[in-house]
Amino acid sequence: MADHHLKFALSARTRRAAVVFLFVFVLSYVFTSVSVWTTDSRFITVSRFIRVYGHENLIRGTGYAPEQYRFGGFYLVENFFKYIPLKWYDVYNTTLSDLLISEETWTEEMQKTVDKFFPQDDREEMIGEVQRVIDKTLESFFPGNALVQNLLRGMIDGLHWQGYLTNIEETLLTLGEMIPENIRNHLLEDSEETRLVNGYFTSRFFLFMILLTIIYFLCREFLNTVQSLFGVVLFAALVPIALQDFLQAETVLSLVLFSSMLLLTKRDGSRLVLLLVTILCCTARTDHALFGALIYGLMHGIESLRRRQWFGALFSALLLIIPVAATALISVFLFPEAEYYVDLIQLEFNITHLWSWIFPSILLLLPIVFFSQIKHVEFYRKTWPWIPFFVAANFIVGKTAEVRLFLPLVIYSIPLVIGGMKRSLEGEEDLTDSREV
Repeated sequence: MADHHLKFALSARTRRAAVVFLFVFVLSYVFTSVSVWTTDSRFITVSRFIRVYGHENLIRGTGYAPEQYRFGGFYLVENFFKYIPLKWYDVYNTTLSDLLISEETWTEEMQKTVDKFFPQDDREEMIGEVQRVIDKTLESFFPGNALVQNLLRGMIDGLHWQGYLTNIEETLLTLGEMIPENIRNHLLEDSEETRLVNGYFTSRFFLFMILLTIIYFLCREFLNTVQSLFGVVLFAALVPIALQDFLQAETVLSLVLFSSMLLLTKRDGSRLVLLLVTILCCTARTDHALFGALIYGLMHGIESLRRRQWFGALFSALLLIIPVAATALISVFLFPEAEYYVDLIQLEFNITHLWSWIFPSILLLLPIVFFSQIKHVEFYRKTWPWIPFFVAANFIVGKTAEVRLFLPLVIYSIPLVIGGMKRSLEGEEDLTDSREV
């Protein structure tokens, strides 16, 4: 009988793990693909060129601040993720690449498509317009001198420029041959540049899977399985608003490490593991490591001081010191020549820029609405004071219209929002930790 119950429990746990993995996998793949189409391809091949050029400078240590200070994500791509043979479909870059360098692309169907959107009559009309502009220009430069005008007109016609408008296929393929090799490589599917770009996409995919998994387990500290899975879906639904400027490689990595610090803090887990995670977080974003350490201090450090548990208090202080020391080490000793390409203080811009208020307000609306729920949960009652410092810091030194800056606060608030929603909809009197239940 005991064996039967054990098998049933294992089976239930396996099914639950399979469902969570399925959601995490699908949401991560959708998120990564959407980010490729909407963000990384917004300038088509130019976006790829900028990413590769920036990556090479950052690996050499000659990049701009603050990206150079957040080197962890770039080294992960350079030494690990770019070697994973996982390809991503960048529809815009692929289409442009095919049109410029592949004769096989120009099938009868493609010719019909071009003729449909750019009819031959429109091309002839455009040729006429260009010819009239040429005639007027020649007349303005050489008024009354028909000989010179005809001579130059003949030289211009000798370039056969009309054919570039009438034969689109030949024009684009000719342009493709004229593209310099270092730019042309970004159009090729099997080039080193494309492998590097795919490495960034692959890192985003796997790190986002890890992030959603950590969010699930963080929610499980307060909520049941279904509610925790809904928390994962809610976060995945909110993230797209941050895709407007989601080009930084450190973003998802820093969120993974910050979320890990939250989970370890809530569980009061291994201090050694928390110490290592904090150090790793400093390679992505030292500010996230600092606020993660502050949350730990509010949850456990103050209590250790109250109880005169000096080792615990010293450990909390050490966690706070590490990000500060790492900031000095990275900026002064590792990359002293890295310069900011924008002003460090952005407060005036944030105050006067309308979208610096609208985007954060939309993203943080749910946490704001359910903020009163903190009184029902010990973890939030103790740790919420980090929030005003976090918000103020981002308004002072960050551009708050780039709402990816507030994603750590969103992750922190997910269990609170789900629990508060449940309490509001079902009329419950209390929201307690699932472990306490």
